[in-house]
Amino acid sequence: MSDEQRAIDALKPIIYQCNRCAHCFDLSWLGTDSREKCPAYRWGHFESYTGRGRFFLARGLVDGQIEYDAEIAARVFACTECRGCAEHCFKYLSTTDIYEAMKEDLARLGLLPPNMAAGLADEGGLGKYHNVYEAPHDERLAWLPDTARVDQQAEVVFFVGCTSAYARQNMALDTYNLLEKAGISFTVLSDEWCCGHPYLAGGMPDKAAEYIKHTLALVKQAGGRQMAFNCPGCQRAFRDDYNKLTGRPAPVEAFSVVELLADRLERGELCMERYRPKTTVTYHDPCVLGRWMGIYEAPRALLRAIPGINLVEMPRNRRDGYCCGVGGMIRWDFGEMANLAGADRIAEAAATGAEILLSACPACVMQLQQSRQKAKARLKVMDITELLAQQVRPLRAGD
Repeated sequence: MSDEQRAIDALKPIIYQCNRCAHCFDLSWLGTDSREKCPAYRWGHFESYTGRGRFFLARGLVDGQIEYDAEIAARVFACTECRGCAEHCFKYLSTTDIYEAMKEDLARLGLLPPNMAAGLADEGGLGKYHNVYEAPHDERLAWLPDTARVDQQAEVVFFVGCTSAYARQNMALDTYNLLEKAGISFTVLSDEWCCGHPYLAGGMPDKAAEYIKHTLALVKQAGGRQMAFNCPGCQRAFRDDYNKLTGRPAPVEAFSVVELLADRLERGELCMERYRPKTTVTYHDPCVLGRWMGIYEAPRALLRAIPGINLVEMPRNRRDGYCCGVGGMIRWDFGEMANLAGADRIAEAAATGAEILLSACPACVMQLQQSRQKAKARLKVMDITELLAQQVRPLRAGD
């Protein structure tokens, strides 16, 4: 690969601005038992797994002191893309831009981790099945109660996403029912493909753009002006990544279901049924919903509106929240690291005394449920859509 072809070289001015302060992997002000910020560093121990360490590697690359190899690939692809380092960077550098450029270079060199390479392959992987579970495409809408809303003309398109469609179908159905309760006219696409986020995690932006454009063409056919999501990674692909990939804003607005519901609650169009009295819950901020897209308060507003719910916060919350361990598709090749991060988060949640741990992301919920089972923790893990589907109802005359 010549210097002209390397994505990392265009970011030399940013790389040179790192002042090596270590704010990118320190949360010591929260106490010795909850100071971790970077799951990769927590697992890998060496500084080369941290934000500062990756900047060192990037500087070595642009200065011609080192070349890309499998060791660098391991450090870069071990990143969960939690954006904790960027959120706390002393100089406000977009650290993740550096990692994305390195991933792009590594992908071109054929240095993807083996399981990721297989999962993103055109033959037998995402390129063939259009979903990360390698499941039959015609089963994507098997969770639907009927086909009345499929491929209809509507202003809102509910983008289901791979995990809700294949692995957590109850979340797809809960979101579907919530949109109906909120009085939203929406449709579901029969030929929905993966949002393209796994390709971005694997350094393949052109592939990601191709998948996003496929869905946007279907949204246009349906007359959609907005898209609703229960998966933050999918939402980010259409809200932010499309613009970054193409230089053009997406032709639709992309909203999380919690944003849509919180808006209608604030406008007095919804109300909440009482939950079991004195039920204590805690909330895990998905990294993409929170640090990537800044959506912290909408889920909390919904939880606080439910009579009988007492919300307590973990020490690491909002911008300081700790990753569940599965961002960046790392479970494909770094399962041990994912398990460690999940165990840490479950322990932190259990220490609050909460009976229920909630999140607003299918991937986070899957990871935290698995971690809870391994830890034999007593608290229940739920997606917020599952709880809200039981509690939300339209405001009726006389309420």
